[in-house]
Amino acid sequence: MSRVIASLKMTKRSDIHVVIIDALNLIRRIDGALRGYSKTAQLDGQQLIDLTVQALNKLIKGHRPSHIMAVFDGDGDNWRKAFYPEYKADRKPMADDLKALLPTLRERWQALGVASIVPAHDEADDIIATIAHKVSQHKNQCTVISTDSGFWQLIPQGINIWDHFAGQWVHHEQVYRKFNVRPQQLLDYWAIVGQSGNKIPGVSGLGPKAALTILSEFGDLKTAFSHSDPDNKTLTKLLAAKEQAQISYRLVLLKQDIALGINLRDYAYTVPTGN
Repeated sequence: MSRVIASLKMTKRSDIHVVIIDALNLIRRIDGALRGYSKTAQLDGQQLIDLTVQALNKLIKGHRPSHIMAVFDGDGDNWRKAFYPEYKADRKPMADDLKALLPTLRERWQALGVASIVPAHDEADDIIATIAHKVSQHKNQCTVISTDSGFWQLIPQGINIWDHFAGQWVHHEQVYRKFNVRPQQLLDYWAIVGQSGNKIPGVSGLGPKAALTILSEFGDLKTAFSHSDPDNKTLTKLLAAKEQAQISYRLVLLKQDIALGINLRDYAYTVPTGN
């Protein structure tokens, strides 16, 4: 299902629980486990389909969604790539056999009552963040299913993050254990240290220790940028690379205003006939 949409029509209801699945995150994790993360092992397509179906059934049973959707990535020709050409440079493309299996996967998921959103260009992360933001704005419950820590920036908005493979919710405590910052500081932290897997640069010469020093002293980047202290070498280095930090911040920030156009009714969950 591929659509370009203008809005997400919603109503405020106490029984609404929208579950949004980061589709490729789920698929790739299962595929990686099946192949032992080998780049040469042959894909067992049927086993992969069966395991994703098992995962979806478990998620539906455990979270009891009123609405559920699986969001896929677009073709990669997205705004981040246009803004910063090095974004995700050298990222290995999806294996051809797995790519060829995706339409079949989506068909099987549709039969379970899980419709897919496949944007033309946008990344799934921005689509998911946009929908989650809209749902939470209407005071409805929203759960994102993903192991991607990039979604942790949504926690302060009251959006639930469920790690299916660990079988646990991601709370403030997990964020602090992993990064030593509060969820509200994650974007500032990543703007300084970067994200090597996505080729987001951060500030050259400033690593996690320096980032924690800055955020411990000033709380956030905006406050740090408003100060000047020649004796503070870390701050001086940050100020000299302000533009680099701002570019990185923009790249790690999930968009929440992507043009959608779907109606939530189209993603209402109903038990498939025969179940």
